[in-house]
Amino acid sequence: MTRFAVGMVKRLLMRNCIRLAIVAGMAWPHVNAALAEDAAGSGQNPSAAPHEHTNKLIDSNDPYLLLHAHNPVDWYPWGPEAFAKAKRENKPIFLSIGYSTCFWCHVAERTIYSNPEIAKLMNQWFINVKVDSEERPDVDRIYMLAREIMTGGGGWPNNLFLTPDLKPFYAGSYFPPKDDPRAGPGFPTILAALNQAWSSDRAKLLGVGENVMTALHRLQSAMSGHGTAPVDPAAWLAKARDKLLSQFDPLQGGLADRSGTKFPNAPRLALLLTDYQLNRTPNALSSVLTTLDAIAFGGIHDQLAGGFHRYSTEPSWSVPHFEKMLYDNAQLLQLYSTAFQLTKKPLYREIALETARYLAKDMMAPEGGFYTARDAQLDGVEGAGHLWTHGEIVSILGAKEAERFLSIYGLTPLPRSDVPDIAHPQSVNGEPPAILRLRVPIDQALKDVGFNDTAGMLAAFASDRAALMAVREKRPQPARDEKVVVALNGLTIAALAESGRILDQPEFVGWAKAAADRLWSLAFNQRTGTLQHEVFRGQAQTDGFLQDYASLGSAFMALLDVTGEKIWQKRAAELADQMLGRFGRSDGSFLTTHTENGVLIAIGDEGDLEMPSGTSMAIDLLLRLYKASSEARHLTAATNAVRQLSGEFQDRPEAWASAITTLNRFPLPSSRESAAVANATTGINPPGDLRELASADHVQVAASVKSVPDGDAIVVTVRVDDNFHINANPASYDFLIPTALEFKGVKPANVEYPKSVRFTSRFAPEGLDVYEGSTAIVATFPKGSLQGIDAIQGAVTAQACTKLICLPPSTLPISIAVKEK
Repeated sequence: MTRFAVGMVKRLLMRNCIRLAIVAGMAWPHVNAALAEDAAGSGQNPSAAPHEHTNKLIDSNDPYLLLHAHNPVDWYPWGPEAFAKAKRENKPIFLSIGYSTCFWCHVAERTIYSNPEIAKLMNQWFINVKVDSEERPDVDRIYMLAREIMTGGGGWPNNLFLTPDLKPFYAGSYFPPKDDPRAGPGFPTILAALNQAWSSDRAKLLGVGENVMTALHRLQSAMSGHGTAPVDPAAWLAKARDKLLSQFDPLQGGLADRSGTKFPNAPRLALLLTDYQLNRTPNALSSVLTTLDAIAFGGIHDQLAGGFHRYSTEPSWSVPHFEKMLYDNAQLLQLYSTAFQLTKKPLYREIALETARYLAKDMMAPEGGFYTARDAQLDGVEGAGHLWTHGEIVSILGAKEAERFLSIYGLTPLPRSDVPDIAHPQSVNGEPPAILRLRVPIDQALKDVGFNDTAGMLAAFASDRAALMAVREKRPQPARDEKVVVALNGLTIAALAESGRILDQPEFVGWAKAAADRLWSLAFNQRTGTLQHEVFRGQAQTDGFLQDYASLGSAFMALLDVTGEKIWQKRAAELADQMLGRFGRSDGSFLTTHTENGVLIAIGDEGDLEMPSGTSMAIDLLLRLYKASSEARHLTAATNAVRQLSGEFQDRPEAWASAITTLNRFPLPSSRESAAVANATTGINPPGDLRELASADHVQVAASVKSVPDGDAIVVTVRVDDNFHINANPASYDFLIPTALEFKGVKPANVEYPKSVRFTSRFAPEGLDVYEGSTAIVATFPKGSLQGIDAIQGAVTAQACTKLICLPPSTLPISIAVKEK
């Protein structure tokens, strides 16, 4: 270890601020943000050949963890065994989070975790824990936020060092195996410096962990404590549309990114299509179509097998990052189908048909359901298997047909990286391998081969593509992650059902129903009402998350819309009830994970990223159910969630693209309609303003003044309707709103709140302190302090809840005539 490297690590470690937690340059500075956001992974099972090392991951039922089961590192899965060992031996934890199709995770597995000398240091000084981000998205989310707090960056692999009680004090991404002047200290240097700091200056590391936890709690409060705004989905849609159009690349489509990378951003494209459908904004449609054309023509679109790679590494969509994700392909299938519905453009129909058939051929499990992803790399080479040279194409198609084929298709060479530890594709007879894409401008390419439209041209070259694909299929194939993740399958089921209807393809609807039936029978326990997160090798496992319940429920409602079969509505309603009981919060918002999942801190969603968030899908499910059944409980829960997030929707509607889309596709009913529904289905007689469907409908207050020794007292009687309760003061949790009494212009010497009762439900199995029925709050004032006052104005703030939902809090005014006491 060089003196320079040790000094750098020590200086950065010992700075007294949260952002100390990363070594400057410890992740590769050349690797752009999008590449660092990826990593390695494999859906392959460990080799059956004898292995020199075997660790605790061998007992896992997860493809990413099994990939590391024969590393010389003493890996543990996330869980109590590892945590207990860390506390018993008083060692820090090295937490490494990735997923099975992540390129840089593969690089780390090959260059770091397979290295016996590095593994020896890891085993000697740390307790090492591996997590699949797709198996435990809740763990990944917490520690990704922690890393962003500490370093300002994110992405996978996500590597952190934790105290034995799981508080992070150091973070980074890919650590190189040795010191490098360009990349900074290598992993052994970092390990040694952290071990030295843990031994000699542990208090500072513990202090960093506490600082990070404080920042996480503040972030949690900020995410759940944003203000409210008038509920106006149409205005939110217009604001989001204008924001997205300002970021649009008019030449090559997509949303501009300073890094040069481009992701499909399907939720945002769906919002723009929705805006066009409702408002006929010309730029909204043209921007989406420009993007869909560019994606279809580019290398991000697999021109031979169909389907789409994860993102483009440059602005023209030519050079992709090669992994294929189920969630991208499902959403793009939906987008191309909807674009065809709006424009009748044959290209969009052909791309949608091709994408659905790709999903059925490459991603669909034989017994139903869809796998998670296809890897980007093969034998350490990204894109291996997808690349071609001019000579290879000539040898397959013949010189004349190859010339014709290559007049419409171009070959884009992959840029060569100077980053160490990366394998590169080998040249063939001096030619660098390249990725296929359609030539642009497309009009000129069509003219060169004598066609008027792209769809007709694609059909004419189908036999050429088939010949190339037959050769490609004989090559070794990238690994496939064969987890069947419920939330991702929900997106896919809905996309197949709705595209099947639009494109008149009953087969697609059949694939969707088969997946839905399998997940219902295998992943949902009808006795306990619990949904599992994933199925792997026939085994349902891991407690489901908000996104799983909501996504599958919305998919069932899509099947109802397409098939008319009521069984899907029944199943969706059952999932919605379980979702509200497990993840609903008293303020109307949602937790993303069950509180008993062993996470450091529970944090809600912060928007719709590469796919709809659990919160947005929950709102979608509830509004679809209300539309189908007119049951007030679904409308109330959806309305409460929207009110709670209204400030976010107003400030950042483009970040909540899926929620804004849902609220405009399934609008909240008018106040008059809401009152009628509530009256008919619940017997409640709500006021005519939707804003007043709140706690004031079920809580009444009255006040009186009486004399007490050494002063006066105001007694406020609070009456709560049957089957409702209000939170005690103090409330059981910080995020709950306590019942509170306040006065205007005068201050009592003391406010005595009544004794609470204990309330339990599926939402709060551990119990909450609440008030029920009739109770009294007593405020006492010093003798003579009320003299000369005619009346006192005050208010009681309270939030009424049932076993399933909480209404928005109300401030209930009181007025007390003092002189007449």
